[in-house]
Amino acid sequence: MKKSIALLLLPVFAYCTEEVLFDLVPEGGVQPQIATTRDGTLHLVYLKGDPRGGDVRYVTKKADAAAWSKPRTVNSTPATAVAAGTIRGAQIAVGRDDSLHIVWNGPGGKDQPAPLLYTRSVNRGATFEKQRDLRAGTQALDGGASVAASAKGEVYVVWHGAPAGAGPGEINRRVFVLKSTDNGGTFSKPTIANAEDPGVCACCSLKTFVSPSGELLTLYRAARSMAQRDITLMSSKDGGASFQHRNVGPWAINACPMSSASVVAAGSKTRAAWEAEGKVYTSLLDETSAALAVSEDKARHPALAVNARGETLVTWSVGTGWQKGGQLGWVVLDSAGKPTAERGMKGGVPVWGFSAAYAEGDHFVVMY
Repeated sequence: MKKSIALLLLPVFAYCTEEVLFDLVPEGGVQPQIATTRDGTLHLVYLKGDPRGGDVRYVTKKADAAAWSKPRTVNSTPATAVAAGTIRGAQIAVGRDDSLHIVWNGPGGKDQPAPLLYTRSVNRGATFEKQRDLRAGTQALDGGASVAASAKGEVYVVWHGAPAGAGPGEINRRVFVLKSTDNGGTFSKPTIANAEDPGVCACCSLKTFVSPSGELLTLYRAARSMAQRDITLMSSKDGGASFQHRNVGPWAINACPMSSASVVAAGSKTRAAWEAEGKVYTSLLDETSAALAVSEDKARHPALAVNARGETLVTWSVGTGWQKGGQLGWVVLDSAGKPTAERGMKGGVPVWGFSAAYAEGDHFVVMY
């Protein structure tokens, strides 16, 4: 009996190393994103269906469970999530009382702007509210939005687009921030966060995060000129009342790389990963940490996880593109942030896909 059970469990993970295990996204889904609540429950969202109009699906796994729960659809209106381009899918954050907050880009029509869709669950994922469009009159939604939340009931939805009536061109794009102080029940009017530093790369997603110290951090790809598209760190220590900007990932490129970024708490600090010059870089988000390239060429869409020993897993996609799958690369950083010998590459990243990662004690699991 014990041998039979062991044999049945073996196919769950497609590949394993000493520290890193690999698992497939349920239902053949793509663009996984993972959040963990205080009790250790994992909350996984991903996209399934037509890449130009599919669904946001949701599963959970408790800390001692062997399998994910039965999948459910998050979006209340069917076929309203975009996977095409790999940078417009759902993002998830945990807020006050383990509430869940999810945001994603919806499909537009000939005479209908693409909506910025949001829902929340205030009962730990048992049910989700009817989706809401938070675009608030802004135009030209393109690259993916992001959401962050705090234990105090603050929820931030961040995206980039054009103010109503703005002229064409990436230099006229702005980063917008919506803030809620009642755990996502209501939101303020959108604030332009880069008024003094205009220009955003149109079809790159951004990533926002509330740091362990309570600072609101956002990584986005600026487009101050056609030939310079640097990853910029936008930070706010006063709850979104004011913002500071700092280049952390210079890249002289005269094209939109359709990139994404990842951010994770690393003890009392915050670690980020992003794409620049065709490689994945990572750094702690403070004034002294230098960015470190950890991947080979043609790497993109990084993901991060930190385990109980303070080690960090960095994963990324290799060779993916428009309607093109690719490979998955990874490396484990030690507690000081230095790359170890634990690294590798494997195939299987699907079209419109990338990876997400989480820690189980000292080990890591990669979803792809």
